Amino acid sequence: MKYKQIETLQGTLEISGLVIGSAVKMQMLSERELFELFDIYLDAGGNCIDTARAYGGGQAEELIGRYMKKRENRNHILISTKCGHPAPDGKSRLTGRDMQEDLESSLKALGTDHIDIYWLHKDDESYPAEAVIDDINVLIQSGKVGAVGCSNWHVDRIAAANTYAQKSGQQGFCMSQIQWNLAATKEEYFRQFTTVVMDQRSYDWYYEQKMPVFAFSPQAQGFFSKMAGGGAASLNAMLSKCYLSPDNLKRLEKVKKLSQERHVPVSVPVLAYLINNKLPCFPVFGATTKEMLYETLTAADFEMTAEEADRLFAV
Repeated sequence: MKYKQIETLQGTLEISGLVIGSAVKMQMLSERELFELFDIYLDAGGNCIDTARAYGGGQAEELIGRYMKKRENRNHILISTKCGHPAPDGKSRLTGRDMQEDLESSLKALGTDHIDIYWLHKDDESYPAEAVIDDINVLIQSGKVGAVGCSNWHVDRIAAANTYAQKSGQQGFCMSQIQWNLAATKEEYFRQFTTVVMDQRSYDWYYEQKMPVFAFSPQAQGFFSKMAGGGAASLNAMLSKCYLSPDNLKRLEKVKKLSQERHVPVSVPVLAYLINNKLPCFPVFGATTKEMLYETLTAADFEMTAEEADRLFAV
C-alpha cells in the first residue's frame, strides 16, 4: 500500500492510497461480512474509512463504530465523515448549528471523541463561504475535528472559502471530495444528485493549488469492466448515457491493452490511473465481496508513472 501525506494546521496526515467507503451497498452486508472486509483492507495497509452522517440515516457510522469497538482499533484508523447534507425537503444545512448537531451525532455513533477528516457534504452557493469557514473553525478549535474538506463543492467556491480563511488566519479546506474517474463524463448527467464531477478546468485548479482529491465512483460504476466483458449490451441506460462516448472507448482500448500486458483485471489500471496521478488522489472504493476487495487492492501495488497515467487518459 502506498501512502500520501496531507499537510494541515494540526500536523501531517499520512493516508493510504486507497480509502474504503461505507455507502449503501456495503450497508446491506451482515456485520460479519462487513467487518471481514474492513479487516482485509486494514491488513493490506489501508488506514482510512470514509462515511457520512447522511449514509443510511447514521447507520453507516454506527456500523463503523461497532467495528472499531469490537476490534479495539480506533487508533489505527483515520475516520473520514461528513456533515451538512441537505434536509429531506432540500433545505440547506450549512450553519454552525447544523454542523454542531451532525458532529455530536457522528461522535456518538462512531464511539470516538474526534473526527480525523471532516467534510462539508454538499454546498449551497447562496450561503456565504465566509460563514462556513467561521463556523467550521469553531469545531476545529473544540479539538473534535482535525482536517477539514469539502464534498461536492465547485472550485470557485473552494477558492473563495480558502481565500477568506487565509486572510482571517483560519483553517480552510485542505482537500476536496468529488466524482472522478478515468471515464470522463458531464456533470449535467448527475445534477439530480447534486454531484460535482471532475472536469479539465477543475483538474487544472486542483493541480495548481496542490489540493488532494478524494475520488468517489473511481471505477465509473464498472463501466470499463463491463464493456471489456460484455460490450455495450452489458451497460444499463444510465451507464450508457453517462460514459459511452468515443473518447471513453479509446480509453477502454488502452486499458484493455495494459491489463493484458500486465496480466491484471481491467479494473486495476482504471484505479491505478487515480492512485498514480500527478494530482494527489485517494480513490474511495466500495466492495461487497472478498473477491472484489482483493481485486481492488491489487491496484495499490500497480506500478504506473504519472506520465503513463496522463497517456492513459489522453485521447
